[in-house]
Amino acid sequence: MAFHLLSDKSTFAYSNVDTPNICYLHGWGRDSQDFKGIMDVFPGMAIDLPGFGKTKPSSVSLSPLDYAIQLNNILPNEITTIVGHSFGGRVAVHLSLLRNIQNLVLVAVPLIKIKKPNKSINKLTLFKKLYKYGLISKSNLESVKNKMGSADYRNSNGVMRETLVKAVNDDLHEKLGLIQSNVFLIWGENDTEVPVSVANEANLLINNSQLTIIPNEGHNIVRSNPNSLSEVLKTL
Repeated sequence: MAFHLLSDKSTFAYSNVDTPNICYLHGWGRDSQDFKGIMDVFPGMAIDLPGFGKTKPSSVSLSPLDYAIQLNNILPNEITTIVGHSFGGRVAVHLSLLRNIQNLVLVAVPLIKIKKPNKSINKLTLFKKLYKYGLISKSNLESVKNKMGSADYRNSNGVMRETLVKAVNDDLHEKLGLIQSNVFLIWGENDTEVPVSVANEANLLINNSQLTIIPNEGHNIVRSNPNSLSEVLKTL
């Protein structure tokens, strides 16, 4: 098997087994092919989430919960394990609260909101107020946001930029204690996007979780070190 449309006739998935029990969800700006290597060892279904890969963006912006609701309606009932990297892990957490998922493998997922430096927050707040009172134009405000925003923000536009903002503001803190799945946290020791401190805090909040820290790896360990996933998946 290869790429095919799911039952909603709009979401593409890459599958290499007839009846998958593992679902792979990619990070922001990535697609299902990030998991092609690991799927050679642990077959399953990798989704091109709306707005990425072969799947077109939604007509409206989506929150991670919206993504999860959509997936819950179209994923096969046989799925028992979800592997989510970064943004895909946000979606996976919400999905695990909508259906019975036995195992949740979360790789470098921003499960806890990372506080921005107060200086950055105050500057952006100031410019938002200036725009609100008509003292600067919308283009001036967008220019400031672009300068202060992440590379993902600068590279997104329209519906997908709005979707990214919703993702960044998605606070999973209160959800973590509700997860009933077996949770396996995998983190790169040198992750600068979602530091290990996030993993340590999340590990304390999740009832049944195990944390594995991979030495000398960063945020993109799905691609740079798929063996780290293999070591976890072979125990399930």
